[in-house]
Amino acid sequence: MCAACKLSGMVADHHVHTGFCPHASGEPRACVERALALGIEELGFAEHLPFPPGWRPRHDVTDDWAMSWDQVDEYCAIVQDLAREYAADVRIVLGIEVDYLDDVVEQTAEAVASYPFEYVIGSVHIVGERFAFDHPDLRGELPAYGLDRIHLESLALAERAAASGLFDVIGHLDHAGKFGPPADAVAVRAAAGRALRAVAAAGMTLELNTAGWRKAGRPFPAPELLAEARELGIPLVVGSDAHRPDDVGADFARAVEAARAAGYTELRHLSGAPPGPLP
Repeated sequence: MCAACKLSGMVADHHVHTGFCPHASGEPRACVERALALGIEELGFAEHLPFPPGWRPRHDVTDDWAMSWDQVDEYCAIVQDLAREYAADVRIVLGIEVDYLDDVVEQTAEAVASYPFEYVIGSVHIVGERFAFDHPDLRGELPAYGLDRIHLESLALAERAAASGLFDVIGHLDHAGKFGPPADAVAVRAAAGRALRAVAAAGMTLELNTAGWRKAGRPFPAPELLAEARELGIPLVVGSDAHRPDDVGADFARAVEAARAAGYTELRHLSGAPPGPLP
């Protein structure tokens, strides 16, 4: 890759999936090499944590959500080995993405504490009575469930996730936007505001998820929510939500523009390194 193609000043991607995730592909090493080619200085892996034993979504959906429990130790070891191997070139951080599930909060907390994760992204893919709105098997069920209901319930769950104390980062806050805008935009905007205030009160970080451009034509969260997050003093990280090595760093130039337009001047690093200025 030519030097001109490298990312200038955008030094961290904190949301990367690999072949450990059944609906993703690629080796962790390939993601590291992609990050190096782009000039990324900090790379955070954040595979999906399995559901607690015995917990399942309500519908019979393909079991391709996450690693199996017997893979988690291997995942941690591989990321930690890569961190040591590439220490001179890139900071590699061991993260995890965890679904907020109201009825198994304690079990989830115990599971997270059992592993050496350096940060935890809290996300919402399941609403209501275990309705897995983001699973491809259930796309045909979305109209009957109601798009506004998905927007409102997912944002309410994000608000409770922030209050739970389980997470460091709230991932793709208004993810339901990938399925289209709500009919009652005022109610959904109010729900998003409550979620952001909960994130601020908890001292958490917000993710600017660039997969939104691939899925909805705009980032997650939407620009107006980024601006509100900045007003609330919420720190920001960027994640590609990569599901293959070529997605690492995707749309980061757009992310810089969106963050700057919202009033941000710097981005957090989840390794503990000082925040990096926007270019």
